[in-house]
Amino acid sequence: MKQLRGYAMVASGAFLWGCAATVAKLLLARRVDTILLVQTRVTFSVILMVCVMALFRRDLLPVRVKDLWRMALLGVVGIAGANYTYYVVIREASVAIAILLQYTAPLFVMAYAAFTHEEELTVAKFVAAFLALAGCYCAVGGFEAASGLPAGALAIGVLGAMCFAFMTVFTRHLLARYSIWTVMLYVFGFASLFWLLVNPPWRVVEESPSPATWLALAGLALLSVLLPYMLFFAGLRHVVSSRAIIISTLEPVTAIVTAALVAGEKLSLLQGAGAGLVLGAILMLQMRREKRGEEIAEESHASR
Repeated sequence: MKQLRGYAMVASGAFLWGCAATVAKLLLARRVDTILLVQTRVTFSVILMVCVMALFRRDLLPVRVKDLWRMALLGVVGIAGANYTYYVVIREASVAIAILLQYTAPLFVMAYAAFTHEEELTVAKFVAAFLALAGCYCAVGGFEAASGLPAGALAIGVLGAMCFAFMTVFTRHLLARYSIWTVMLYVFGFASLFWLLVNPPWRVVEESPSPATWLALAGLALLSVLLPYMLFFAGLRHVVSSRAIIISTLEPVTAIVTAALVAGEKLSLLQGAGAGLVLGAILMLQMRREKRGEEIAEESHASR
């Protein structure tokens, strides 16, 4: 039952990411700076979390000093890295290409699992990963969408997939020590500090975003960071990394549907087939459970 709940959480997070991709594309079309877009997503989320936790859950604030570098690494490489590369590809190419490249991440996660033996690799997982990748390819338009892709965007997209894979694997390690909210607060906090160094406040002021843009950025922070990461991280407590990242390929299916509803884009037969393959991959993961279980073994001395 906990595994099913975990799958539902990961899928819900992917659904929100898919919706956010369309919103982000609309903002980028209004010439909102890519760095500002990524920066405000985490910064607004951190501000809200600090206020809520300071008032109601101060017990979740303490962490061990020796774990700060882990949270900084996850925040800068996993969160900031994955987000920035994703939106750069959206700007240089399209939402479809950005999602397609981002979701080569299951290959990196499975390679890591094979190397470290942290989880069991089965035929079902390999087949599910293949179906998910093929589904993503079809869902974003296949060869037609990928043709003419600049080499720079390709390299950045693959780098983003590696960052996303790292985030998925490394988050489970931290969740063995701390609550979801503690991990999110510090990880997003370090990502926010990183962006303050890259794009200081006075540069943001020089850009003079309109009140409507600020409101849209605040809404994007909730839609693309606070809520989906909360669901995704919560799901990682009950789902191993390789399964979680395959389930998250639901994002491109959501993105093409929302793009059709919001932007009036047409859905082709190929895209419909891609959606079916992704859903088939997710269902296939239900056919066999992990022999060693999927629940995170929490450390008894963990801070809470």
